[in-house]
Amino acid sequence: MPVAPNRKNPASQATAIAVAGLIGTIAIIFVVTRIASQASEGDLQLNLGDDVFTIGDAEDLAAKIDDEDVFGGDPLLISGLGNDRDVWVQHLGDDPTKGWLVFAVRPDDAPRSCIAQWERDVAQFVDSCDGTVYPEDGQGLRQYPVEVLDGQVTATIASG
Repeated sequence: MPVAPNRKNPASQATAIAVAGLIGTIAIIFVVTRIASQASEGDLQLNLGDDVFTIGDAEDLAAKIDDEDVFGGDPLLISGLGNDRDVWVQHLGDDPTKGWLVFAVRPDDAPRSCIAQWERDVAQFVDSCDGTVYPEDGQGLRQYPVEVLDGQVTATIASG
């Protein structure tokens, strides 16, 4: 069976594709520059990801952190929470619904290779790079809001 010849002009098709591509490129450039402009003026807050994290069941975590046979009585280290936000989860006291602390494992200006390491024998954290000592509640390190909601330990780990 014979095939009908293509009567459309290939040059006009190429022109239409080029014009559509140009319009698309201009639209993308406009959107990107508009977003950048609003962000630099403070009119736009980019929030890429959730800042509230559920760490786990308060009773189970408290039992594990407080029990020397499970975690050795050590706080829980969570690495990479919310991208590069490494945190210590500490529980102090006997009530699993209270006494929760979540704090950074290093000072804000320290490289990621530095970490305030838990020293069980003296119940304190010691910076692996400069030897700075932090108490068991992590005072001196960035503290994050933490609460127990419906039996779950949750923390707001916002950057900056």
